[in-house]
Amino acid sequence: MPEIAIRMTKRNHNAFVHLLGALESQGFDLDELLITKDFSEILKARPKVVLYSFFTEGIWGDLPREVQLLKERGTLLVAGGYHAIAMPRHTLKMGFDITVIGEGEEVLYKLLKTLKKTGYRITRELASIRGLAFYLNGEFTFTGFAKVEDFWRFPPYPESIRLISPIEISRGCPFRCYYCQTPYIKGFRMRHRPIGQVVRYSRRMRDMRYITPNAFAYGSPGAILKLDKLEALLKALQPLRKEGRRLFYGTFPSEVRPEFVLPETLELLIDYADNRRLAIGAQSGDDAMLKAMHRLHKVEHVERAVEYMVEYGFEPIVDFIVGLPGESEESQGKSIELMKWIMRKGGKVRAHYFMPLPGTPWARCKPSPLSEEMKKFLGRMAAKGKIEGSWGIQIELSRRLQKLIEEFYEEPTSYHGRINEPC
Repeated sequence: MPEIAIRMTKRNHNAFVHLLGALESQGFDLDELLITKDFSEILKARPKVVLYSFFTEGIWGDLPREVQLLKERGTLLVAGGYHAIAMPRHTLKMGFDITVIGEGEEVLYKLLKTLKKTGYRITRELASIRGLAFYLNGEFTFTGFAKVEDFWRFPPYPESIRLISPIEISRGCPFRCYYCQTPYIKGFRMRHRPIGQVVRYSRRMRDMRYITPNAFAYGSPGAILKLDKLEALLKALQPLRKEGRRLFYGTFPSEVRPEFVLPETLELLIDYADNRRLAIGAQSGDDAMLKAMHRLHKVEHVERAVEYMVEYGFEPIVDFIVGLPGESEESQGKSIELMKWIMRKGGKVRAHYFMPLPGTPWARCKPSPLSEEMKKFLGRMAAKGKIEGSWGIQIELSRRLQKLIEEFYEEPTSYHGRINEPC
């Protein structure tokens, strides 16, 4: 039986597919791995090490029970993902033995090769691998933040097994929104997978979908539009569309920033893509709140984007965050008015409740209570099917996050070092 197991889930599927591609490209034999979404398979196989990856909101589900069962069997547990990066000490306290800190393509390969050589034990050899945190002889050891500037050196999925996910074509974000983990873990400059690779790897997909924080910023450092680069990418994918594949660009699992929604970018989608929905992040209807969260766009950009989308036949899907730190009833009222305006235009709204995520500048900030007007509006619109989102569930999750950070706060690791915390 394999000595190493990968605990796949719906939430970590994309990350592990990419990491498996990276392992394989470095010469790791994937036949040595048990890759499964069935935890009972892992218990039955009794591997010596199990790999996990999870977001912070995942720590309250089945994870604690699984960790306990595996620890009782003497299994070595390795954690990656946003929670392990932002809160490595807490992750180790949960029962994990090693956390992977940063971009994992190279770290994971070195870690597994070293563990195999040392009999799956924590030894001094691990201290030479950048991107790990663990306890060695009772002392917390952090070997530094792992960076992979040229992430495109690694394929987005493995060739030897039939696993596929949307392809990460860009990594990093320059806008540094205070509520978002992406720029602080992936860096402030966008890096892009070359067009030739995107085309080659897209051949395996029936529906071509991509992971990027801002789909229209392809080919640029992130804050500006490089229309020629964007068109070159979309144009290069056209032979695959002619073979019967569909191209979805700027929608799930990606989005675009509102100021990048222009007639020229929409015309490219009309010519080269199949989707007629486009997801943008508005986040608030109040310019003061947009400035406070470091969004670096204004309400007018959202309104203009929606107007352009409607004009060109696209359905706008617009995200809002409610309960933002420092958000007044007046600010919430402005968001309600913008939401109403978007709905009148034929767009859809997705509402989310503010969650203080570890590893962000707003990690220790408190959400603002929802006004009665906001509560009634969200409930009424949800009943009519005009607003989507999980803000109700996220209110309780936000409380749990606040309590976690109050009890176990630790200085977060990040791509660029110390994170400025305004709260």
